[in-house]
Amino acid sequence: MINITKNIETFTENFADLFIKTGASKTEFANNVGLKHSQIEPYLNGTIPITSNVVKICDYFNCSIDFITGLSNDFNYPNLKKGFNQSCFYPEYERLLKLNHTNHFQLSKLNIVTETSLSLWKKGSLPKFEVLIAIAYELGGSIDKMLGRI
Repeated sequence: MINITKNIETFTENFADLFIKTGASKTEFANNVGLKHSQIEPYLNGTIPITSNVVKICDYFNCSIDFITGLSNDFNYPNLKKGFNQSCFYPEYERLLKLNHTNHFQLSKLNIVTETSLSLWKKGSLPKFEVLIAIAYELGGSIDKMLGRI
């Protein structure tokens, strides 16, 4: 079972390090990334952004989501694409389940996902970002791959 608190701390630490290196104010950074300035402080203090905002942050730094969440030591992938493709999530999730000889119900028993989320994901919805992190850690997957970035 993963420790989601540790993974949130990893995101926060990596984001803070990258942000400080920019030398920009929170307002300047937010404007450059396409976020609201009021969002930056909570992210620096441990609030996990929604998926689209994590993607904007990683696109700005040209880094992988896997790096910023601590899933990989690779800052970037050679074939990393900007943005994300929501339709890539469910097929990759199914592939990871098969690869790990498990199923959605088993992950729900571990409190990683909810039983009812499967039907939403089949229709194209994305899980919350912290659930993406948990799935990637539990199944040994890549968030960037789940989001069609690689």
